[in-house]
Amino acid sequence: MNRIQRAAFGAAVMLGLVFVSGAGARAGLLALYSFDGTLADASGNGKTAKDSGTPAYVAGAPFGGKAISFDGSGKALVTAPLNLSVAAMPQVTFGAWVYAKAVNNPQYGIISTDDGNFDRQLGIDSRPATSGANWAAFVGGSAVGTVPTATGKWVFLAVSYDQSGGASGGTYAYYVNDGGNTVVLSGNDAFDGDSVTTGVCIGKNPNFDQPFNGYVSNAFFYAGILTKDQIDVIIAKGPSAIPK
Repeated sequence: MNRIQRAAFGAAVMLGLVFVSGAGARAGLLALYSFDGTLADASGNGKTAKDSGTPAYVAGAPFGGKAISFDGSGKALVTAPLNLSVAAMPQVTFGAWVYAKAVNNPQYGIISTDDGNFDRQLGIDSRPATSGANWAAFVGGSAVGTVPTATGKWVFLAVSYDQSGGASGGTYAYYVNDGGNTVVLSGNDAFDGDSVTTGVCIGKNPNFDQPFNGYVSNAFFYAGILTKDQIDVIIAKGPSAIPK
């Protein structure tokens, strides 16, 4: 890279124009679903979600507004028109504020692109728990999570995946805040390259697990890796703090 190229690259970094490696898309907010009585994309990117039934909303979501309600039946599930497969989006961060009304079965998908090979997902899982179930993320061949799933309480969940080196390996950082300190788990992961490409399912894993029984508010999807400092600001200030 010559001096002119280095200068141009530096300017692009300052302006936030550096592309995510392999993604073909600029780093930034892909979509934000407040679920404040609507399935519209609050990011301004026009990625309006669809519901397979009639969506229901409840008041009292964090930072004001409403949240979408899932009744555990799987009859009304949301699909966001996003392709978060490893091939399309090697670097991604997504999260939401969630509230579990009941946990009666061992695994629940809340935000998922899984097609059966442990793809990207935030949810509830008994496998990393010594008893009961934990808030969990899929990280390739396993689920990770150390915070027990409590019902009747708003919790912030987020996960970042970095497979910019290829689908055979990468890293993850998983965040849980249940009103106290933020618990962070990080490490290596390994995904295949054939996760769901037609959309992101909210309210259930699109192929397996049990439908979620609870509320979801301010689900966000970001092309790129948000740092812990950025996640901490989002937790403290709400969705308005998500970098654009």
